[in-house]
Amino acid sequence: MRLPFFLLLFSAVLHAQTFELEKYIEVRSGTLPIVLTVPHGGSLKPDNVLARRYGVTGTDSNTIPLSEMIIEELQARYGGKPHAIISRLHRSKLDPNREIKEAAQGDPTAEAAWHRFHDSAHEACDAVMKKHGLGLLLDIHGHRHLDQRVELGYLIKGEQLKASDAELNANEALIAATSIRELDKRSPQSFAELVRGPQSLGGLLEFRGLRCLPSPTKANPGILAGYFSGAYSVTAHGSRERGTVSAIQVECPWNNVRDKPEHQRRFAQALADSLGVYFEIHFGRKLK
Repeated sequence: MRLPFFLLLFSAVLHAQTFELEKYIEVRSGTLPIVLTVPHGGSLKPDNVLARRYGVTGTDSNTIPLSEMIIEELQARYGGKPHAIISRLHRSKLDPNREIKEAAQGDPTAEAAWHRFHDSAHEACDAVMKKHGLGLLLDIHGHRHLDQRVELGYLIKGEQLKASDAELNANEALIAATSIRELDKRSPQSFAELVRGPQSLGGLLEFRGLRCLPSPTKANPGILAGYFSGAYSVTAHGSRERGTVSAIQVECPWNNVRDKPEHQRRFAQALADSLGVYFEIHFGRKLK
């Protein structure tokens, strides 16, 4: 029995749109309790998606190849891959790290891509919780602040990081509003140690030769210094809102991290090594 023409046409349009969205937002399933989201590294500028009229539109150069190396290094060490959601659209067409109004600015294809990005991140976090009970989402970005450090964002503003360790540990409202809310409950270390102690992610990366913020050597950004504390993705998918997957926005500087393949590889190796230690200390289990 032949389908009516309008059903055939609808099916063809739906198939084309699905293929288009799969090209714009790449989704990879993983086996490790880690989710990587890469919102700003894409280069595609399709004519059928309107240019965004306001907001930041510059790309985070080399964050996609950097993330590919992170995936490779995690697999080499721990025998599995992280889940990964990668936007291939240029930021002038879609900014997945903003709420949908600013992200897509009314374009229906951009809105569909936004939903695919965040629905897939949500599903990846659910898959991690179902299989492992807990996990970590890393939102990979790039910055060009004058102070070329790896910036780790937990939804703690730079001004808030100027508080003493004792003040941070006592600020229950601040802790509850972070993207690592659940991890703080699980970690045997204090909140301040989790954020900027020797065995924080910043501390572990610094031990491997990468300057970080916050970290034992740089507790806060200082006066008039740039610092990205986290935005939509870590808010939506971290443990501030739901579940047992915590989230960190990883802002990679250009110099000595994103600029050359050999520096990208060094960072990927350092991050993979650090995550193995981080999971043992704070999550209480091995990645492998």
